[in-house]
Parts: sequence; structure tokens; C-alpha cells
Amino acid sequence: MASSVQIDFSRPIALFPLPSVVVYPHTAEWIVAFEPRYRQLVEDCLRAHGDGPLLDAAPIAMATYAGRSWSGERIGEPPLRTAVCVAKIVDQRSLPDGRHQLLLHGFSRARIDVIAEPEGRRLYRLARLSPVDRKNGAPRWMPGLEAEISTLVSRGNLLRMQQLDPVRDWIRRGNVPTEFIVEQLLMMLSRGDDARYQLLAEPSGRTRARFALSELNYLANLLDRAAERAAPAGRGISAN
Repeated sequence: MASSVQIDFSRPIALFPLPSVVVYPHTAEWIVAFEPRYRQLVEDCLRAHGDGPLLDAAPIAMATYAGRSWSGERIGEPPLRTAVCVAKIVDQRSLPDGRHQLLLHGFSRARIDVIAEPEGRRLYRLARLSPVDRKNGAPRWMPGLEAEISTLVSRGNLLRMQQLDPVRDWIRRGNVPTEFIVEQLLMMLSRGDDARYQLLAEPSGRTRARFALSELNYLANLLDRAAERAAPAGRGISAN
């Protein structure tokens, strides 16, 4: 999907901030828009596609809070971190109470350059963004790193993890770019809000892949130690 969608970074993009990263490029996640300003944001983005396909709706920059809390809805709040994931709405459900359920698909990492605060009827913020991905979201192939991932997920206790079945299937098929696989692993394995944000802000696909490998190794070691503790103690040899 990413190769067929290009984000127009020459135009300002609506900002939708949340407490933590919910989507990376090449991943998808459901969210709910319930505040009036973000309900308006969704409606404005959907209006842009007219009678065309949903992917023609305006993109949304999924941002994260710079702090743990803020007061009210004053200008400049909540303060935001600079790295965002530019996403598109691929499914949408309007709820009876006015909220919107959205399935967002991430397409590109980007950096906030300038923020336009709410103005006139517009209740939400817009931002001028600079893309971080040099291919505007097109996933890369990394054969050597993919081989290392394949080795890890295909042996020992990781082989028993059903959550990794899709990863093994993508690798076996051979037609799924490595970066797509890595982003799925990052969403699955990254621990904590700060770690997730640092991976969103990281511009190097190889660095992100190395992080995924380190997390797989960490998980494999945890599972191995747990299996050793759970194993029944061996029977001692009697001297009689």
C-alpha cells in the first residue's frame, strides 16, 4: 500500500496528538476521536476525499505529548514532541454520539517544522512537516538483517510464539520488504512510551532493524530462563 500512496509535504497536515505512539509506518491501528477538536479534524480530513476512495482523504500527523499532562485546551497545548507518523484513514465508523472510530495506516516518518494554532472555525492544529523517510514511506529490503531475524524467530522458544507466526509467514513468502517486517516487530516488542517514541524519531531503517533484533534476543533469553526454571528437577543418583 505504501508504494501507491505519496504524502504531499508541501501542504500543512492536521495534528492528532496522543499520549504515546500508536502507529509506525507500514502498521495499522484503531483509535477513537472523541474530543470536539479531533472530531472536527476527522470530518475535515474525510471531506477532502469527496466521492473518491477513502485513501484520498487528507493525511493526519499522529503526534505525541511532550509532557505527561497539561491544563485545559489553551493555545499551544498540549506541547508536542517533534517526530510524527503521517497516517491515512483506511476505515472509519461514525458512532451515534458523534465520535469516530478510525483505522489508521502509517505511511511516513516526519518532523514538525512549524505549528499553526487553531484559527477561525478550525479547532485543531496544523503543521508544516519535513519527511524523515528518504523514499517517502516506501519500505526497504535488507536481506542480511532479514536473515538474522528469520534465524531468531525460527528456533527455540521463539518458534513456539504464535504472535510471531505472521513474521515467519512474511519471511517465508519472500515478497514482503524487510522494513515492513521490522515495523511490525517494533510495535510488538518495543517497551515503554519513551522507547516507542525514540524508534519513531530514529531516521535509520538499519538502526531500527538492529533494535528489533536486540529485542528478539532479549525475549528469547527471557523465555529460555523461564523454561529452565519451569523444568522439573532431575532425579539425584542414589549411592545405595
